Amino acid sequence: MARAIGSMGRLGAAALGALAIVLGLIAPGAIAAPKPAGFHYDVPVQQSSPWPEMRRDSRNSGASPIRVRYEGDDPWLFRTDRGIFSTPVIGGDGSVYVGSADHHFYALRPDGRLRWKLRTGGIIDAAAAIGAYDSRLHTFPITIGSGDERLYHLRGDGRRLPRNRRVIWRFRASAPPATGQLVNWWEGNVAIGPGGTIYAGNTGGGAYAIRPGGTQRWLYQAGNSVWTTPAFGPGGVTYWGSVDLHAFALDAAGQPKWSRTVAGYVTSSPAIGSDGTVYVGAFDRQLHALDPATGADRWSYATGEHIYGSPALASDSHGQTKAIYIGSADGSLYALRPDGSLIWRYDTGDPIRSSPVIGRAPSGGGQIVYVGSSNGKLYAIDAATGERRWSYNTTPGSGALRDRNDLNGSPALGRHGIYIGGEHGYLAYVPYDYCLHRRDSRCDRRPGPEFGNSVNRVFFVTPGGTTERRPKRSIPAATVLGTRLIVRQGGDTKAAKMVALDPNDLVHASPSFRFHTQLSGDGHFLFIRPDGLLKSGTRYRIRVAGDWAAAPDSGKFDTTIRFRTEPGGGRLPLTVGQDRVGALKISRLALPLPALLPSVNQIGFDSYDLIAGALRKTKPDRNGVGRILMWVVGARRLGGRTLADPRGNFAFPLRGTYRGNQMMLNASQVNLQFSFGPVPLRSLDFRGRLRADGRFDPGASLYGQVTCAEVPNYSFYLYVAGVCNPTDTLASSGTFLSDRYRGGPANRRPPGLSLSRLSLVRPSATVAGEATATLRLARGARYPAARHLGSILLLDAKSGEPVSLDYRTLTSNRKGPSGNLRRIELAIPAGTALPARVHAYAIADVFPLGSRDFK
Repeated sequence: MARAIGSMGRLGAAALGALAIVLGLIAPGAIAAPKPAGFHYDVPVQQSSPWPEMRRDSRNSGASPIRVRYEGDDPWLFRTDRGIFSTPVIGGDGSVYVGSADHHFYALRPDGRLRWKLRTGGIIDAAAAIGAYDSRLHTFPITIGSGDERLYHLRGDGRRLPRNRRVIWRFRASAPPATGQLVNWWEGNVAIGPGGTIYAGNTGGGAYAIRPGGTQRWLYQAGNSVWTTPAFGPGGVTYWGSVDLHAFALDAAGQPKWSRTVAGYVTSSPAIGSDGTVYVGAFDRQLHALDPATGADRWSYATGEHIYGSPALASDSHGQTKAIYIGSADGSLYALRPDGSLIWRYDTGDPIRSSPVIGRAPSGGGQIVYVGSSNGKLYAIDAATGERRWSYNTTPGSGALRDRNDLNGSPALGRHGIYIGGEHGYLAYVPYDYCLHRRDSRCDRRPGPEFGNSVNRVFFVTPGGTTERRPKRSIPAATVLGTRLIVRQGGDTKAAKMVALDPNDLVHASPSFRFHTQLSGDGHFLFIRPDGLLKSGTRYRIRVAGDWAAAPDSGKFDTTIRFRTEPGGGRLPLTVGQDRVGALKISRLALPLPALLPSVNQIGFDSYDLIAGALRKTKPDRNGVGRILMWVVGARRLGGRTLADPRGNFAFPLRGTYRGNQMMLNASQVNLQFSFGPVPLRSLDFRGRLRADGRFDPGASLYGQVTCAEVPNYSFYLYVAGVCNPTDTLASSGTFLSDRYRGGPANRRPPGLSLSRLSLVRPSATVAGEATATLRLARGARYPAARHLGSILLLDAKSGEPVSLDYRTLTSNRKGPSGNLRRIELAIPAGTALPARVHAYAIADVFPLGSRDFK
């Protein structure tokens, strides 16, 4: 639902009605087509729309002709159930359309109230496009792509419609996914080209042209995901980018005109300048200015980190490109001249993945650049000077989502203000120049950057990825600490890296505790991972000191970070009973550090649902520390309930310790399945304070380590991108949400189901082994294999350590004639070294049906 922020409302109904008449706007779904409102698009989008597509126009300029004017209205927020990573589009009547990772596509009224929504079968990670009025259908059609591998062509009517009336047609990719991908999700933003042809790219590597009636016109198959919005040049030429390390141009028939190799993924949508130059960013950290005929570099400009978002182009009064604006994951917004020289750089302090957009200033010929940052702030920057005009913090005021504030979506400019979505799941509306007219603690009108002109210190980074000058709240005693080095000299941000033969030597803790550290591949971040639980209710000082280097400069840093751990007490709300075990729903995973990870998979992490059930829990020892073992499976949502997903990609153990309600869990040497294949994790930690309601307090830590050489399909690029440190480790840090699992059967003893037999055949050096669980069903009982997941877990009976196996991939569920689960088989690869004594669990979803020791 929409939530207004402030005291004054939008214009009165009479004023809005008069304005609508003046502008000639008629609500979508009207019987007669409205007259165009003067935006003069050169492709058949809705002509009265102020922002009909992700980059607004066919050149992908990201520029709006609307002049800023504050009209007295207030900001509002509309909350969805998962993150928003796409750009909203805006109808001619002020309706706002946006998709969410919660699988829904939303249509909102101008005041932020829900008009209608459509559930798809997958995440929505890309922007829609609003087409021209269709006189046959009597509507402005809206096209949107989804992670269920379908494009949806919808009636834009404002009234609620049954699903079969709302959906005009659906289109499914005709080609299988390219090598390196397992899915055909539609994650490329939809664009409408000449003649109404619909263009979109997908994760499977296809660049598609689709007729307005929903049939394929042509397909160009790239080598990997196409996430960009095409820009349209003369003669029907389209310009794209792909994760296969190419920017490319296609002719009007979809045939390649040129393909230009770039040393990094291209997720940035190309933009075409007035002289035909094609501007595009890439993960090679550079903005490229390409020759439209050949794809050759006219020039390139290097930033300090990879470029995820798209460039915006400003034009002078004669329509000539006068400036290019681009954001970088180094946290800065850059303004460049058409010759590639720097005009100014503004540092927001945290990664920018949002694509900047340009609006007109209230008076004169000035312009304003708007962009979102990972710190949750929407910035309005004076286009001429590079100074902050204002910024507005969209971060929720309290709760777990306060640390889930990345604005990785891009802004859209409407008639009255700016719209932008965030990882917190809110769509935010901020009126033009609101912060210049109203007192609001979320507004900041200081002209300078976030961290001043002279900085040389290490900062605390929240699990959600926000750089803070100091921890503003207590930290869980079960935690992983993230720190970041920032060096600024004379207003210039240096790409400074921490230098150390052993990063443990950089850290000095008081009171002391045992820990291990990992540097990020670029040396900007240092992760401090305590070996155990810190002392509760204790003040700590962490001194981080050493050398930094940023060629050709170098220096030293020495910073002491102070924080207090949360008080002790409480009880861990997880029990192991005969007929039910305590269980958690784990969701909305985020790994914002290093910056590369959310750039390639943030919406994927955010969309995961897991169920974790307790298999074993010991009583606390004399130090108050107990041990716990949990089993995790992938989950699905159905009818308001969370159920185990037999087709999910996750099934693995978590083992850890607890003291009171502080808990740290670890999965070591497990394979997790992703859309591109299994990733073997050396370590995966979940840490934090677990409340009685099953929710971890804000500040819960998610931490992972991967050996770069073992990542399938992408290991080479990890080296190229510089995210692997000298120990060949990609260390990542983040957070997650949880809740008590209830209302579903996954953690309960299934009625009538029991374990009949559990056996183990040990593997040899050359012959595979197998663990098998045979199940028994009482007469009349059912346990459908299509709805439930059976698993077997093997432990070292002496230490309690899980045996390192890819449990999800190696497990087979066998069903009987009636479709019920009757047998669970775990293949054990040849050469696997099993402990002398093995303890095996047979598990139904996350409930332990039984266990047995094997010698």
